[in-house]
Amino acid sequence: MKIDYKKYSLLQLEGILMEVSQEIEERKKLEAESIRQKIENLLQESGLSLDDVYTEKDMGVRSNKVPMKYRHPTDPSIQWSGRGKMPIWMRDLIEQGATKDDFLIRD
Repeated sequence: MKIDYKKYSLLQLEGILMEVSQEIEERKKLEAESIRQKIENLLQESGLSLDDVYTEKDMGVRSNKVPMKYRHPTDPSIQWSGRGKMPIWMRDLIEQGATKDDFLIRD
């Protein structure tokens, strides 16, 4: 189905967009509820629970957190694990003459 949108004003197109967005959200909710009901029925028929079916790993639960290695010298709440791109605050302070060792968490 091809619709000629050129015949609509900007205001009309914005109205159409809002109506379509609302319809999409409503359909997503209905689809999610339908899927949820199917899952609940399958679990009830099988005698299993969600915990039996999904592990923490399946649910995206991270088991270990990387310890922080570096701390901002004046704001201890700002920390960096040492992984990934160096934070701007550290880069700026190193350019001013500091070293990475100056920010090590030694606790």
